[in-house]
Amino acid sequence: MREPRDVLVRFHEIALKGRNQGRFVTQLVDNLRRATAGLGVRRVWSERMLVRMRLDDAADWEAVRERVATVFGGVKFSLAHEVACNYDAIAATVGELADARSFETFRISARRADKRFPLTSAEMNIKLGDMVRERHSARVDLRHADLDIHVDVLAKTAFVYTDEHAGAGGLPVGTGGRVAVLMSGGIDSPVAAWRMMRRGCQATLVHFHSFPLVEGRSREKARELAEKLNAYQYDTRLLMVPFASLQQQLILSVPGPLRVVAYRRFMVRIAEVLARREGAKALVTGESLGQVSSQTLQNIATVDEAAGMPLLRPLIGMDKQEIIAQAEEIGTFETSILPDEDCCTLFVPRSPSTAVRLEEIARVEAELDVDALVRHAADAAELVEYHQGHSP
Repeated sequence: MREPRDVLVRFHEIALKGRNQGRFVTQLVDNLRRATAGLGVRRVWSERMLVRMRLDDAADWEAVRERVATVFGGVKFSLAHEVACNYDAIAATVGELADARSFETFRISARRADKRFPLTSAEMNIKLGDMVRERHSARVDLRHADLDIHVDVLAKTAFVYTDEHAGAGGLPVGTGGRVAVLMSGGIDSPVAAWRMMRRGCQATLVHFHSFPLVEGRSREKARELAEKLNAYQYDTRLLMVPFASLQQQLILSVPGPLRVVAYRRFMVRIAEVLARREGAKALVTGESLGQVSSQTLQNIATVDEAAGMPLLRPLIGMDKQEIIAQAEEIGTFETSILPDEDCCTLFVPRSPSTAVRLEEIARVEAELDVDALVRHAADAAELVEYHQGHSP
């Protein structure tokens, strides 16, 4: 039996986009092409309610499978045998797949997308099921089968396969606009970036560092995290903002209990300048309500006042264990827990205020040339770019 060469990628949320569906499917096709570049994928194209990928004979299926599983927009995918669109050809392939496996229970999952095919989905299930049962003395189990053989009948061809793999879900990166993510070297903000990518957003990453006041490990971690996140969006712009000079001025001007909120308000302003230059429509942070003493609702509201564009917090209702689990799942956790000195924790008092009012931080900022400080820091940002699998 010839090895299967077709990968079927199915989507769900994209199918609900009505007249806009074509744009989302086109982006999914391009993202799959880029994600699997160099792995022996000959062609990627869309068909009725799915995306097809044709593999070369020398393609590494395991490598392709790992990449496809990270592409947002696909819900599930399978390596399938393409067969002629007639019952005899389908039955022959079903029989060969059953012969190649050891099982006690099985089910047939047939779907007839083309209503011109002479057998309905239910009729195929019964007829093919009878054949497999007689051939292997196995029993049908519709809920917990050892072997599930899928049959998809399309307009001009049919596919037979046994294993379905979970896709990343969400929407294709590139369909949701651009956001600017304030990314530290910690656990939370890379997860926040990933969650926005999963909603179709392209994320520009903005990292604030205090080099040379501290060692450069924070910058190294930011680069490593950006490279890992690039596996999900294929083009990543990382902006490294030197914060040490501004931070020294704030230390001299801002009372200790207000300092964390002051840092964050300036970061938001600087990130907004960079976001507008990047064409981003919103800022994103990794804050979770109540996770640390400075992330109270009052402090969040005070920080938000400094923003002139939407400030999104995709982790706001998650607890630390949920965030850690997702960081482990997406591959950023091991890098995030490497030791470094985050600029937000540098020169911070032991008891920062949990309820900084706008009027008190505004009085302090009135003594500073806020616009000049923000502009100077934004202009000093260093750009690092990452790319993967450009389409020809």
